Amino acid sequence: MRLALDAMGGDHAPAATVEGALLFAKEEPEHEVVLVGDEERLRAELGKKRARPANVSLRHASEVVAMDESATRSMRQKRDSSLKVSFELVKAGEAAGLVSAGHSGAVMAGALWVLGRIDGVERPAFAALFPALRGEGRCVLLDAGANVEARPSQLAQFAVMGEAYARRVLGVEKPRVGLLSNGEEESKGTALTREALALLKRSHLDFRGYVEGKDIFSGEVEVVVTDGFTGNVVLKTSEGTAMAVAALIRSAVEKAGVSEKLGALLLGPTFAGLKKVVDYAEYGGAPLLGVDGVTIVAHGRSSSKAIKNALGAALHTVRADLKEELRAAVSRAKAWVPARSGARR
Repeated sequence: MRLALDAMGGDHAPAATVEGALLFAKEEPEHEVVLVGDEERLRAELGKKRARPANVSLRHASEVVAMDESATRSMRQKRDSSLKVSFELVKAGEAAGLVSAGHSGAVMAGALWVLGRIDGVERPAFAALFPALRGEGRCVLLDAGANVEARPSQLAQFAVMGEAYARRVLGVEKPRVGLLSNGEEESKGTALTREALALLKRSHLDFRGYVEGKDIFSGEVEVVVTDGFTGNVVLKTSEGTAMAVAALIRSAVEKAGVSEKLGALLLGPTFAGLKKVVDYAEYGGAPLLGVDGVTIVAHGRSSSKAIKNALGAALHTVRADLKEELRAAVSRAKAWVPARSGARR
């Protein structure tokens, strides 16, 4: 299987993307990674390594989408950008999926522009993975930033796609679905969430009603649905909290006495295990659900390890045949999800 990597996307590209591709190629020698980007710069990075594996190839792209550019304008004007060329490889069947740590808005625009949506999907959504204390140990939150505004019918579709992802990719037999709100009571929420609640109560999903922010981590549900604005705030807040807690623990250990430092040393493996659970690099990236092709969006600050794991996530998603599962799930949901239900918010 061949995967395309936007090798110029991300804060640490192309060094981190090239190194991540090489790590993946070593672990998965039967699969190929195509590094898409400025060939001269990519060859220079590869030249710093001892050898280039046979399952890593190059595809030249002369332009790069900067993080501060307009997403739609970059797709229209930069026809030879590393991101656009990566999408075109997927569209042409030369790659089974792609990974990018670049401009997430441009990834969304490029996916719609080049790949298009799965039939019946109103809007694609970013699905972010969170650790959970119980259940299957993972919770899928969507939308995590693709759509700042959403309609009730779109939230309902996000639930359908998230449930399909949790079932097909994460292996959850019957995922439980919740709608994010400011309380569990049905009187809570906004006009948007109340309309979406009414729709989801009629669904075939294992819908548990409103859930609160704490339930993302509690394991009460495997899928949490919200609009992209709220979801992105939750995602960034969670990342900041994890970094702050880690920093506070390090600071406390540094200021502690000898016995406390010895205790911290003994707890080293425990801390390492905790870091593995909460570190975004371990998850690799968020799939963009609803587009006609596997697309994984990695964190802009992705390290080589995060890139390697994002490529692994893309491989796992392709193997799960998620696209066909999403197509079937969205088609089944047409019976209870009216097209463009409710007013835009």
